[in-house]
Amino acid sequence: MLVIFWIPIMTNLGLMKPMPPRQTPTAVDTLSVVDTTRYAVQPRDTTSAALVDTSTGAPAALPQMENLPEDTIIVETDVWLVTLTNHGGGPVSLKLKDYKYNNDGPVEMLPECRKATPDFMFLGGALDAGKLVYQASLPKGKYSVTGTPLEISYSFQKEGGATITKRYRFYQDRYDYDLVLTVDKRSGLGIEREYSFEWNNRLDPTELDLFSEYNTMWAMAYQGTERVKFDKYSDNRFSRTESGNTNWIANRSKYFTYILIPRSDTAVAAKASGLKEKTVTARGTFERRTLTTGLVMNIPQNETLSDSFTVFVGPIDYEILRGYGNNVLDIIDIGTTPVVGWIIKIFAIPIMWLLPRMYDIIPNYGVVIILFSLVIKLLTWPLSKKTVQSMMAMKEIQPKLEELKKKHKNNPQALNKEMMKLYKEHGVNPFSGCLPYLPQLPLFIALYSVFSATIVLRQAPFVLWWNDLSRGALSFTDPYIIMVIVMMVLMFVQQKMTMTDPKNKILIYIMPLFMGFIFYKAAAGLVLYWTCFSLFSFIEQLVVKPHKQPTVPVQQ
Repeated sequence: MLVIFWIPIMTNLGLMKPMPPRQTPTAVDTLSVVDTTRYAVQPRDTTSAALVDTSTGAPAALPQMENLPEDTIIVETDVWLVTLTNHGGGPVSLKLKDYKYNNDGPVEMLPECRKATPDFMFLGGALDAGKLVYQASLPKGKYSVTGTPLEISYSFQKEGGATITKRYRFYQDRYDYDLVLTVDKRSGLGIEREYSFEWNNRLDPTELDLFSEYNTMWAMAYQGTERVKFDKYSDNRFSRTESGNTNWIANRSKYFTYILIPRSDTAVAAKASGLKEKTVTARGTFERRTLTTGLVMNIPQNETLSDSFTVFVGPIDYEILRGYGNNVLDIIDIGTTPVVGWIIKIFAIPIMWLLPRMYDIIPNYGVVIILFSLVIKLLTWPLSKKTVQSMMAMKEIQPKLEELKKKHKNNPQALNKEMMKLYKEHGVNPFSGCLPYLPQLPLFIALYSVFSATIVLRQAPFVLWWNDLSRGALSFTDPYIIMVIVMMVLMFVQQKMTMTDPKNKILIYIMPLFMGFIFYKAAAGLVLYWTCFSLFSFIEQLVVKPHKQPTVPVQQ
């Protein structure tokens, strides 16, 4: 009844606003309609790039961007809508077709983009390839990728023959594209030593819980055999370069990421910068994070430079990322804790593998989680059964223990002797209560990590208003909190049934409140799992009888 009437009750009390009707996208908004105005390029930096004239050493003049026409190409794959421009020679919009904002629009991975991204920077930034105007290999328009990969190249040529060419290859159903940079007659551009391959556009939040989302925004690189995390701010900012062979660098939000992976040669350094800013929204004040990343590449001695890269832009999904190798899965940030991380990963990886396959059979992640919690309960039952038996037996002998404490209150040695005798008679091991839970601890930590991070629960409906198992309650009037309340009630009943020492009675009330505080904003999928697991544990306590050993006569 509470579940059904929660929203009407809260609305009538004035604690909730009536839910607005769900808007249905119009035909103009569907992806099947070619609407070039929808994908219009935002105004970008139109200053000219500073090229070096090798004969005089002075910057060579180039036409201003605003004086040259801008042509855009739209590429549609099964997973993307990408808009590329000749102003900078690259993407200025990349939308994920299968992932929506809460207002139904596709997730934009280049929000408010003002320059082609990713970008190549030469001469310490004096030559910005993203500020040049290129000639595209295809006429402007929209192209669909079906079967055969689509290749597009953008070329810039300076008087004298020096050229910069960017070649893109897009695939029908993949969240990555190939990017090949070629510079011919590089001395004519004055570039030497090294250059950087940079993603200079931020990632925006995509979820309702902005506090949780901003806390999961950080950059990471994989160098040699170690991961390097960029998230240490000083005065709300950082700018850091880490030298060393770099396999990839990435920037992530809660559920989405881009990853820059060098293919033809290993990067010699990784760099990242970040900025925190107080941002006031209708839902409160948050610390907005803006991060940019880059790879530093060596330039060879010969006149031609050619490097290839893989650019991944998409969801942080175990099933998708595991095919990229090079420890790319570490971006999920599960099982990366020093020393004990590998133990957590032993449990976490099978869980991430199993959940989608259960969903293929039962297409409702709420039901999947309920069945999964039952499976875990059955697997851990041999261990938990002994604990429950011990706790129930301890509860039965508690009155006798109290009598012994009163009888021998002035003789501790006699009290201990009589208590050990009583434990032996009833088959109780006072030290076994927590021991069976120790092997389960890594499993519970892995479950918490997976259910808090897995994208498969994002916008996954269960029943009624629980239409997103990845989010938690946003306020005390949010219906999502009902699941937390049910969990707290079950925990209270469980503890009351197994309480052995009346002196600990206060814990019966404190622990459910404490767990409610912990789970208040946790993913609804995690709360559902813990609630179901607690329910099955409650049933176990009802059916399991304390194990009693026959009384052994004490030899006089």
